Amino acid sequence: HCISYRLLSARLLPQLSPPLTTLELLVPDQMEAAPAIAWLVQTILAALLIDKMEEWIRRVGLADDVEKLKSEIKRVKMAVSAVKSRGISNESLDESFALLKERLYEADDVVDELDYYRLQEQVQGGTPTARLPAPADSSVLIHSNFSVQGGTVTGDDEPGGMHGFERVDETSRGDASDSVGKLRSMVWEHFTITEKDNGKPVKAVCTHCSNEFKCDTKTNGTSSMRKHLQNEHSVTCTKKPLGAHPPDPSSSSSRTKGKRRRSMAWEHFDVMEEENEQPMKARCKYCPTQIKCGPKSGTAGMLNHYKICKDKPGPNEHPPNLSSTGDAHAHVMPILIGDSSTGKGRVDESARIIVDNTVSPWDKAELSNKIKRIASQLQFIRGEVSEILKLHGSDSPSCSDHHRSTTSDQHLRTSSLLPREVYGRVTEKSCIMKLIMTENRSDNVVVVPIVGIAGVGKTTLAQLVYNDPNVERQFHHRIWVSVSRNFDEIRITREMLSLVSPEKHEGIDCFVKLQEILKSHVKSKRVLLILDDVWEDKNDCRWNQLLAPFQADSANGNVILVTTRKFSVAKMIGTTGPIKLGALENDDFWLLFKSCAFGDANYESLGNLSSIGRQIAEELKGNALAAITAGALLRDHLTVDHWSNVLKKESWKSLGLSGGIMNALKISYDELPYNLQQCFSYCSIFPNKYQFLGKDLVYIWISQGFVNCTHFSKRLEETGCEYLNNLVNLGFFQQVEKQQEEDGRLEEEFSPGCQIWYSMCGLMHDFARMVSRTECATIDGLQCNKMFPTIHHLSIVTGSAYNKDWHGNIPRNEKFEENLRNKVISVSKLRTVVVLGHFDSFFVELFHDIFCKAQNLRLLQVSPPPTYLFHVPAASTDFNSFRCSLANPLHVRYLKLELHGTVPQVLSTFFHLQVFDVGSNMNTSLPNGLHNLVSLRHLIAQKRAYSSIASIGKMTSIQELQDFEIQISSGFEITQLKSMSELVQLGVSQLDNVKTREEAYGAGLRNKEHLEELHLSWKDAYSEGNEYVSDTRSECSANMAREVIEGLEPHMDLKHLQICGYNGTTLPAWLANNISVTSLQTLHLHDCGGWRILPSLGSLPFLTKLKLSSMREVKEVLIPSLEELVLIEMPKLVRCSSTSVEGLCSSLRVLQIEDCEALRRSLICLITISQLPHYRRFIFMIVEDGEYFHLWEVFHFLQS
Repeated sequence: HCISYRLLSARLLPQLSPPLTTLELLVPDQMEAAPAIAWLVQTILAALLIDKMEEWIRRVGLADDVEKLKSEIKRVKMAVSAVKSRGISNESLDESFALLKERLYEADDVVDELDYYRLQEQVQGGTPTARLPAPADSSVLIHSNFSVQGGTVTGDDEPGGMHGFERVDETSRGDASDSVGKLRSMVWEHFTITEKDNGKPVKAVCTHCSNEFKCDTKTNGTSSMRKHLQNEHSVTCTKKPLGAHPPDPSSSSSRTKGKRRRSMAWEHFDVMEEENEQPMKARCKYCPTQIKCGPKSGTAGMLNHYKICKDKPGPNEHPPNLSSTGDAHAHVMPILIGDSSTGKGRVDESARIIVDNTVSPWDKAELSNKIKRIASQLQFIRGEVSEILKLHGSDSPSCSDHHRSTTSDQHLRTSSLLPREVYGRVTEKSCIMKLIMTENRSDNVVVVPIVGIAGVGKTTLAQLVYNDPNVERQFHHRIWVSVSRNFDEIRITREMLSLVSPEKHEGIDCFVKLQEILKSHVKSKRVLLILDDVWEDKNDCRWNQLLAPFQADSANGNVILVTTRKFSVAKMIGTTGPIKLGALENDDFWLLFKSCAFGDANYESLGNLSSIGRQIAEELKGNALAAITAGALLRDHLTVDHWSNVLKKESWKSLGLSGGIMNALKISYDELPYNLQQCFSYCSIFPNKYQFLGKDLVYIWISQGFVNCTHFSKRLEETGCEYLNNLVNLGFFQQVEKQQEEDGRLEEEFSPGCQIWYSMCGLMHDFARMVSRTECATIDGLQCNKMFPTIHHLSIVTGSAYNKDWHGNIPRNEKFEENLRNKVISVSKLRTVVVLGHFDSFFVELFHDIFCKAQNLRLLQVSPPPTYLFHVPAASTDFNSFRCSLANPLHVRYLKLELHGTVPQVLSTFFHLQVFDVGSNMNTSLPNGLHNLVSLRHLIAQKRAYSSIASIGKMTSIQELQDFEIQISSGFEITQLKSMSELVQLGVSQLDNVKTREEAYGAGLRNKEHLEELHLSWKDAYSEGNEYVSDTRSECSANMAREVIEGLEPHMDLKHLQICGYNGTTLPAWLANNISVTSLQTLHLHDCGGWRILPSLGSLPFLTKLKLSSMREVKEVLIPSLEELVLIEMPKLVRCSSTSVEGLCSSLRVLQIEDCEALRRSLICLITISQLPHYRRFIFMIVEDGEYFHLWEVFHFLQS
């Protein structure tokens, strides 16, 4: 794939080469790139405003560099806005915007790296970038066994001493011009030069006591200063440094053994053209010059150009030094101390500070150079955009007007007439006809919504109903209005009038007057109104006003059919459940396909043509508009070659087909704000029919920075759920099923026991692949579309590449390995790598070789979800050989790795990590120091793993703590919970280790405003069985438990509560007498053996579910109106009565009674014969001695 970037400004340099025909596939229109640029700008600026970030940047001496970058980013934003507002569109701008986007991605990576080091310092303590008092133009080399304390350098060998160090300075004794780079005495570390003679220091002031000393080279030197330090401040300085020079990047030891190293020239150039996936031409990052770099040319031309490039960074701003991991000093990375923006502390690559490797060091000079380079490149590209703006002047049309006119032109009005024969939809039509016929005499208006994605046949179904002869006989007036996205009440009312009145109303612009006229014409008449293609879902009042003439007192069974892509429209104006349209049945779709492709549904084609047609029809996923689109392409030439070509190229997916299916889907896509477009298109990396657990999908979006909180009190997860609901509303995702949680986690008790799964329908997945082709890619077995150099998100699906043999082994697949090796050329830009499926050890080696350089990953997932529809066994344990080694701690947010055994210790340095998922069913041990993960929001692991984390209170971002086991040992006290203010779910066990109310108050549960689910247990969370132990507990223990539970009062917004093993005799005051948890929705009490009578829960207005289990002494319960009541193992319970006026069964849906012998004998007290008609809608079960008595058996028993 060859790429040719032309000059962005013809004013600067002549045009080099014509564009290639495939350029449009690589460089998106600036209207598509502009939102991405705006998102990146917002992300970068928001990161720089993080709490304490500005202060930290200032303290480490990068303030000026960062400020320059920030200013340039803001200017880029203004330039892009100017282009959008003028509606300028040309290829040069497309290329400029593409380059701006890539540079902003780099800027985001650099800022993210800065934030990592800020977090590192916050977590591990110390100041690895602390600046030592020093004269100008200086820096220090400190050995790894020394640390910096204030202005003194101390070592392990000599407390308070400076043994083994000497200062490195750009000037030493003698002439500065010929002494650059020589070593300078470490004495200068403690003195500031106050006077110079011919550039040489002659006087200096001690930084400890302000005494002044002469330091002329010929007379005094540094001897008097050295003696002063030893005598007055107990500081000993030596003359020679230890390890004066950093590793030489060009040395053979610094190269990876057995691998060819890429030339350093590539750091200064971007690949512009490729041939056979080899770079052929590259552009300088600092100027517009393009250099040939093919196999015959090599990189010599690039190196020569860099030497003479006038726009390259200055001598002190060279790019990062790629030191080798094979060098002896590879375990300690260097840090430069000093203010790069002022020139203080600036040295060449050999000047470094190496700090104690308990705090991972970093290279300040390298980061400074990166920031400056990116700012310079942004400035250059922005300048070219500005030049284009000047050439176009200020008379260009408004972009917003242009966009509106373009989209409105694409949206065709519909008609009530059927354009062709309809196939299928018999069931849906019958359902609507039934509603129409049964509502004949109703005085209420019936609004029936028809909902589905673009092209599925909503309008066709409405036309089918509208033109049915029986419908025509039922109504006095039938009105068809194509509403579209332009919701204009006056236009719509005029169109209604034109179909019920012969008069013209064009001169009337008053909406009220038009409504009165319409009302007079439809009064006392039955009307069928079709509102086709409705989008407006924001203003319920506008709809009520529009439909008022049909809802008058004299309405006579009016029916309104509404077709829409939005479920929110159906919910807002529908009076019945929506008619949801999915794909056509296979037989019906094949008939439609043949009528479109051959012009006749009964056409019998030749064998080969029919076979190809079947394959194409399968790819169209039962969508009627897709069949029409493909049929129009196929019927031009009824030949095998033509049809095969259409199938191979999937031509029906082109956006260039006016009125095609992809254009129709894009109308919905364009309605989305950019962050929702990101969320949708990102999911194209997953296979078709892939099922997502809703919360996992939200976590993934958050990890990529797609979710933005606009309200300070709303969590990112809540905003992400709103995003998902909006995408479901427009049909981009669909809810597929609800599955029972079986892992025994907190959700089983509270959620209530189910999770919602989502998937994309087939055509939506195809559309997502199309709109994300420059950002996302998938390698599925041997199949892979072209991977562009701009790819940031990649998935590898191995299910079709690896199959187990008869012995359960996975044979090697060398073809797949070769395909992977050839397709994945560059990984440096990748932010996502997902592996789905099983593999062998050869794949593991290859995967590591390819992706070890993917250092900017935000997400790494290597595990097949249990809902993957294809045959994908669990991930190979071979992959644990390198586990977390592919994830760079600097950037990674989301790790999903099914790991057995112990997680590598390195995980404790992933300070940005937000989600860590090792599988709730995996036998995994977490490493020490996990409390350092201050950004971790979600930990998915075996329940027991949570209790192994010492000092967990430092993990202040965590939101689910499934079980926190209170222990007497340090780091496991209940007070650890105090600082964890973001908790949403919390399980606390072994509360018998808490002795007083004051100690319980230390958990701070009352202040956790986000806490929704709480499980309090006085037992070991892992104890087996429900053996009755309450009688053995002493009265002292019961009193202590009562005091503790009072101190565990949760926040008033708590929704779900479970109390287990509590042996107090009464409920806590905050749940019984002075109820504070008024938002409680579900309550589960288990093995609370001290209770005899359960107090009234009538003061809990939102309580819908009550579960009582192993409450062996309880004889009576008084409960409010509920939706679900579960009573298990309560042998003495004889009475269950309701505090509700309507009675126990007024809203009950589920009633489960198990092992309640006394209550079964008085079952008639629960349900009376008069309530039986309501019960026929309920789930009802009694379990006694393993025997199930179902609803109809109970009814028979009661009636008899």
